[in-house]
Amino acid sequence: MSTAVLFDVDGTLVDTPAGMTAVLRQVVAENGGVPDEARLRATVGRPLVASLALLLGLPPGHPGAERAAGRARELFTEVVIPSARELVLPGVPELLDGLRERGRLVAAVTSKVHRSAVELLAATGLLACFDVLACHGMTDRGKPHPDLALLAADRLGVAPAGCVVVGDAVDDMAMARAAGMTALGVATGVATTGELLAAGASAVHADALGLATVLLPLGTPSR
Repeated sequence: MSTAVLFDVDGTLVDTPAGMTAVLRQVVAENGGVPDEARLRATVGRPLVASLALLLGLPPGHPGAERAAGRARELFTEVVIPSARELVLPGVPELLDGLRERGRLVAAVTSKVHRSAVELLAATGLLACFDVLACHGMTDRGKPHPDLALLAADRLGVAPAGCVVVGDAVDDMAMARAAGMTALGVATGVATTGELLAAGASAVHADALGLATVLLPLGTPSR
């Protein structure tokens, strides 16, 4: 069994996709765009600046995308954060607590910038469950590249082969495979079971309860 578990956040631990889609919809409209629901939802969980550049038809690195991302973060704080505890997916707190009780090292690997990740995880009450946060901007490349997963493994002191990545998106599975880690999908977010398997998931579970059957094996705590 792997000695470290690296979790995506949005759609994996916290049911934020609907709230984030609403935020993106408003930002696109405020910037004169016409929101397309399929495109909006497809960007959830990906780096915010790049996503808004795509949605607004701006070139990468355009200042307008940076401004739009700042506005999106403001709206996320106003709209989503107040209800964050209610958005924690069923079974997630018990899963995280169980991993720590069994001595498993736990990291959050997210496309959120560090400030936003801390804000959300603190509001959900889950922040203390993580030994390490690996966030967008902490490496040169984000998901689906392996860099963030490798950063988390390095800070945990665990070899990549000793890590399992859990996520709801194709990018999470691709990141895990590129990093030489086991990939587990969870069908609580943006990708279908078929998409997750095609992207490299070794298995896909319906929810945190299903994940627990794999991630919480019986045995003596290791720390």
